[in-house]
Amino acid sequence: MLAGCPGWEEFGDRTLRFFLSKGALSPAEYDQIKGLSSRIKLSLALDLQKSSGLPIDFRELLAPSAEKKGIGERVYDRLGTLSTTFVTTNYDDFLDSGREVFHEPHQLTIHNLRIPNAVFHIHGSMLDPDNMVRTTDEYLKRYASHEVLRGSDGENPFLTFMRKLFELRTVVFIGYSLSELEVLEYVLQKSASVLPGKEIEPRHFILQGFFSHQRPLANNLERYFARFGVSLLPFSRDERDWDQLGNVIDALASALPSGTPLSLPKLREMEGLLE
Repeated sequence: MLAGCPGWEEFGDRTLRFFLSKGALSPAEYDQIKGLSSRIKLSLALDLQKSSGLPIDFRELLAPSAEKKGIGERVYDRLGTLSTTFVTTNYDDFLDSGREVFHEPHQLTIHNLRIPNAVFHIHGSMLDPDNMVRTTDEYLKRYASHEVLRGSDGENPFLTFMRKLFELRTVVFIGYSLSELEVLEYVLQKSASVLPGKEIEPRHFILQGFFSHQRPLANNLERYFARFGVSLLPFSRDERDWDQLGNVIDALASALPSGTPLSLPKLREMEGLLE
């Protein structure tokens, strides 16, 4: 969004406005459904795509704005100094340049995590719209439990990938708003043994912005995430709002070493691959 790409709500609206501009959706219909959740709007848009024969150009809908694209490019360039491996729920290609891209479900494997300079689009990529996770049913299918959806070896390979990711690597969450944490919470619950009132040693981190008056919220979230082994790294939005994230990433890039994984995560990975 720093680059002018749409957020989740705007993405749903853009898909509907596409059909509105083509006359496949009337203003009266649009007015009645524009207040629905994004996943419902995207489901309806995909139905309209099928019934009207008008293909949705997801690359165009997800394109950054001309005036903010440079900001996004700078931020993503600095992210590249923090790590060689990226796992994203985004569909856009900001992280793709110069990296091996994995976006098909069968490519999301723990073995591919060992490939340097790689990006994993766990909800698909605009390069392949058919495999993008956009609607509620697509989301439920991707995250179906082992009992509901079984692979050839008796499990959901995607959930195995996510569990191993959190077991073997130190993960820093960057760019999640507080209204879009359902995936993070789901994965954390599956990857940690949480006991009531019991905190575990932090192994992962979430970078999150707050206004000064939200200090109580930040304190409560810090305690909440600590139960999953996640340490909250708060920063101030008072002066520059979310644009401050770019400065924070610059500071992290200057302060943290980049390169190959640290010895302890690397050792955990080697041990995990033997299981």
